[in-house]
Parts: sequence; structure tokens; C-alpha cells
Amino acid sequence: MRTRVKNELLMLCGLGTLALLRSNRKRLAILPALASGYLLTRILVETSNPDSFRGQSAIITGGSRGLGLALARQLVNENCNVTLLARDEDELKRAKAQLDKLNRGQVHIIACDITDNVQLSSAIHEAADLFDGIDLLINNAGAIVVGPWESMTQQDFEAQMNIHLYAAMNSIRIALPFLRQKTSAGRIVNICSMGGRMAIPHMLPYDTSKFALSGFSQGLATELYDEDISVTTVYPGMMRTGSPIQAVFKGEHEKEFAWFQSADVLPGFSTAVQDAAKQIIEAARERRFELMPFLPAKLRFGLGTFFPELVAYTLVLLNRLLPSGQSGEYKTGAQSREVFDRSLLTKPFRSSAQKAEKESNQTPKFDAKENMGLLH
Repeated sequence: MRTRVKNELLMLCGLGTLALLRSNRKRLAILPALASGYLLTRILVETSNPDSFRGQSAIITGGSRGLGLALARQLVNENCNVTLLARDEDELKRAKAQLDKLNRGQVHIIACDITDNVQLSSAIHEAADLFDGIDLLINNAGAIVVGPWESMTQQDFEAQMNIHLYAAMNSIRIALPFLRQKTSAGRIVNICSMGGRMAIPHMLPYDTSKFALSGFSQGLATELYDEDISVTTVYPGMMRTGSPIQAVFKGEHEKEFAWFQSADVLPGFSTAVQDAAKQIIEAARERRFELMPFLPAKLRFGLGTFFPELVAYTLVLLNRLLPSGQSGEYKTGAQSREVFDRSLLTKPFRSSAQKAEKESNQTPKFDAKENMGLLH
């Protein structure tokens, strides 16, 4: 039984003990009290001897920038051998150069399109051969398209499903034989999104694909549990990854980019990518079923659970404030930043956005369909 399950059982046993004591059933309270003591002892033993990724092998899709690169830093610092998969070879080389400076675990890079199953299979087999198997697979690769629903096409939804759901499914199918061969239990981490728990206007293709990934990942976790392979589903909110310049925008491109980029670096609303990466690696270490990093995401989910109508109406009001243009033209964030770069309203956010781009190895891209994976 995993540590977080024990934590929740400990909480239930403690509450049961208190309830029985308050109702003057002291003899009955002995059983949950003893169970609490046993669980607490087991938890203390496990937390004093945490698992290490030292000498293990990890694969990170979308590992050349943003959250993927931050996750790689955490693992390399533990002397884990990491393979990064991404499409842009130049980005991968820059990421490797950054990680090599840590002088810790080995870093291998493979340029591939993870939505191409032949390329994906070749890359995973290459990584497994190089580092004697696979201990950890992190499905992190993603793309975002932003704009009103009426500007979207079925092809936009299919492209988001291809990268967020089907690529993750295929990578797991290919990696499972290697995860099963390891004497140490294997781990899978699927980077979902709060958009996979609560849909946001102007992000419907993204949210739809993340809802699908969430359902798949949760179900897979129960099916692989008895094989001692953990599946952790992660629901991050906004993170300062510098990724808005890579996102694809439709409708009123400049205005859509301005609100999206501002939210991405808004103090108190977005989180530092390194902090998120640290929590995700800890969740993988503890073999948690799921992780929702940081308070803003938890509050958003909690409010949606207890006040669904009120939260839905709040999103209606938000939708009224968003741009209304219906253009179907694709533009990257780098092509859509004029309003953000010039408006007085967004001036407080510009330095934070530039800092995040630099730290996360983000460079401007100007082929929106390539970013969306529509050319493959």
C-alpha cells in the first residue's frame, strides 16, 4: 500500500477514534487508535527512507523546454539518466547543454515526432538500449490552441487528441515491456492539466483532449497497480514556462495572446515551473495516483465541486470579456504579441514573461501548423 493511501487511512482512523471517544465508546475506540499507531509507524519508516532516482533511466516527452526541461533538471540532479524527446533538434541540443553543466546524470536527446508511432517506437527502444531499460516515463509533450470555439475545426480537436491522448497511450504501450522488466517497480507520469478537470472558454480543443487523458490515466492506474507500476496523473494550473509564444491562436490573435500570456505570469495565479517540477518528481517518487500542485488549482477545483453553478456562471462572465473575433487563421504566440508588447495594461507582466522564456529554453516559432502538429 502506497504512502499517500496510508496517510488518508490514518486520517480516517484518527477521525473514527475521536468520534468514538466523543460518544463515550472508549473500548471501540481502541481498534482505530491501534490502527492509527501502526499506520503512523509505517509512514515514518517510509518517509525516512525515500526512493532515489539515482542510476535509473527516465524518458521525458516534450523535454526540450518548459516543464519538461524543469523535470529533467530535477532528475539529473539526482544522478538519473534522462532521455529527452522533442521535434526540434536545436532546442534539444540547447537543453542538453544546460543539463550537462550540472555534471550529474547522463543526458541523451532524440529528435522525433511523438505523434508518429514509428519514430516514437524507435526513440523509446533507443533510450532503453542505451540506459539498460526504463524506470520512469513522463508524458509531458503538448500543444495549445486558443480561440473561440467557432473559429476551431474538427482538425484542431484531432490534433490535440493526437498529441495529448494517443501519443501518451502509444508511448506507454511501447515502454511497458521495459517497465515490466525492471526489478525496481516502474513509474509513469501523465502531465494532464486543470483544463482536464474544468473547461475554460477559448480552450476547448485543449480541454477536451486533457479530459480524455485524465480519464485514460486514472483508469490505467488501477489496471497496472497489481503489476507494481504506478501511474500518476498531474493536474497543474498556470505555470511560468514561457510557453505562450509557442501556443497557437485563432480569432483575434493579438488580443487572445495578450490575455493568455498575462494569465500565464499573473502573480498569485501562476506558479514557478521549478516548484511545479519538484512537486511532480516527489509525487512520482511516492507513487501517488494524482497530484494537483499548488493552492490556486486546488481552490479552483474545490469551488467547482461545491459550487458548480456559481463557478460556471463566473466562466460565462469571463467568456464575455474574451475577444469575439472568429478568424480561422493560425498564428503562433510569437506572431501575435503586438498588443501584449505595447499595451500599458500588460506592461507589468512583460519582464516576467521574458524571464520565463529565457529560463525555459523558449525561442520564437513562426509556423503555427507545425506547432499544432498539423503538418504530419
